[in-house]
Amino acid sequence: MNPRAVTPLLRIVALAMLAVGLLILPGCSSDSPSEPAPSGGTPPANPGGGTNFSITVTASPATLPAGSSDPALITVRVRQADGSAPAGGTTLVVTTTLGFLGTPGGPNNVPLVLNGGVANVQLFPPVTTAGTAVVQARLQNSVGQAQVVIREQDEFFIGFVSPAVGNPAGGDTVTINGGGFIAPVRVTFGGVNAQVLSVSGTRIRVRTPTSSSPSNQQNLVNVTVTNNVNGPDQATDTISGGFTYSPGGGETEIPTAFSVTPATGPNEGGTLLTIVGSGFEAPLQVLFGQGTDPGTFQGQEGEIRSITPTRLEVLTPAATGFGQNNQNASVDILFRNLDTGLASIATSVFRYGSEVLITSMGPGTSPYFGGVLVTIFGQGFDAPVAVELANFAQSVRSVTGTEIVVETVPIVTDSCDDVSGGVEVVNIETGDSATSGITFTYLVELFGPLVSSLSPTSGPQAGGTTVTVRGSNLRDAFVTFDGRPAAITSVSSDFSTLVIRTPFLPEESFLVAACDDNNDGTEGERFVPTAVNMTVVNRATTCDFDFPDAFVYAPSNSTCRGDTAPPPPPPPPGS
Repeated sequence: MNPRAVTPLLRIVALAMLAVGLLILPGCSSDSPSEPAPSGGTPPANPGGGTNFSITVTASPATLPAGSSDPALITVRVRQADGSAPAGGTTLVVTTTLGFLGTPGGPNNVPLVLNGGVANVQLFPPVTTAGTAVVQARLQNSVGQAQVVIREQDEFFIGFVSPAVGNPAGGDTVTINGGGFIAPVRVTFGGVNAQVLSVSGTRIRVRTPTSSSPSNQQNLVNVTVTNNVNGPDQATDTISGGFTYSPGGGETEIPTAFSVTPATGPNEGGTLLTIVGSGFEAPLQVLFGQGTDPGTFQGQEGEIRSITPTRLEVLTPAATGFGQNNQNASVDILFRNLDTGLASIATSVFRYGSEVLITSMGPGTSPYFGGVLVTIFGQGFDAPVAVELANFAQSVRSVTGTEIVVETVPIVTDSCDDVSGGVEVVNIETGDSATSGITFTYLVELFGPLVSSLSPTSGPQAGGTTVTVRGSNLRDAFVTFDGRPAAITSVSSDFSTLVIRTPFLPEESFLVAACDDNNDGTEGERFVPTAVNMTVVNRATTCDFDFPDAFVYAPSNSTCRGDTAPPPPPPPPGS
């Protein structure tokens, strides 16, 4: 008898199980039942019954720096099949693959009680680890999820002090703006400790100390911040001449720059800079050069095109000039009010030449099929440029001196694993380039195919049955029945539905059952309806989904074969 033969009773049991509509949870591998569903999605119930729920998980914001004390708010919304909320007091479980739920250093899974079908919890990022936190909410057999990108911890730096002028007697409240601040911090004005009032990741509020110079004299002092005092990553940064003690205090405003755009330009000069700040008042002198003391500053004067109290437009001078050589160098910019003599220096805010530098990027992930706009920040960018993310050349959309916008391209990979790599920018005409330690990731595993249902679930041996396959992430699909390719006739725009035609199934793939249609006591065998596996493979990533016993083929020939007893032997000769 055929080794695949089964009794009619076992065949009935197998078909009954198929009718229940068993569903394996999706993943990149067909044997990974615990893999989460795509963001906001809800996979159907696992074997074992239970109610199906629509679970939507959202995160605000969707990006956090590592070490941030500001969390993302995770909101879970649950609806039943009829659109109503589950009963009050219903409990679900929220888990995260990265970071802490509820409190800094808290657990990575918490139970939440729904109220009106909604529950909230805060996600705090880890102190140093970057990556993508997958936040999953599970209620019975239904799952929803969202992602929060944990980017590298903000680089520690001081940007500017506001206000930048105060009373020599001290006691003024001043904000130091920058990034990467980690308490405890120590702040000094001209080497004298200030009282720290509060610390966040981007701002430090202090009360200024008394000036070390006579109260009737103007005194330009350095502002120094020591970050994470006595910690393993203690660091110090200084703004030279960042604060001025002035008789009359804040009533006299010093011209101060907060930002300079663009941050680079050619050695020939002529770059139109937009400078945002405060205290700009004609007549104003703007010098490009080197120095920390306004009295001894050496530089070339820029041409002011327009001026308001908070905004300047200035043409850069040439990098070379009498007694000055700023060629291919970072320069300081001095701002001096010629009526009052008050001045400030913005250090290393502009660079002559074409040196390329990448400082940051966002977002740091893209689905493998691309289409995400990514902005790369830095300096020295000069169109045309070539950009690679994770070692794949990207489609450049726009370029300025400090920003490049690319649209991620689709990739093909021979593994269902995510693909990560660095960031590279090349100025094509000069060959100048820069790479960054920032990691960019193409998400592959998260977008593996998922099948929730087929309709119809049976058809003839000859194939050609039109079947509608429903699920999610069904792009780039290759579908087989019992290892034989099916023809895909259409794909929905959201890749949730495929329409296919089943392939022919040969007789050797059918199960057989014993039979004795003529009741002569001799058993034969017949082909019986046979359920086969359907497999969906993503051609671009090799991620697959295996649906066991998904489709039942009816044999073309179901007659009982071999149930006729052999004829009796002939009588012996001479009988």
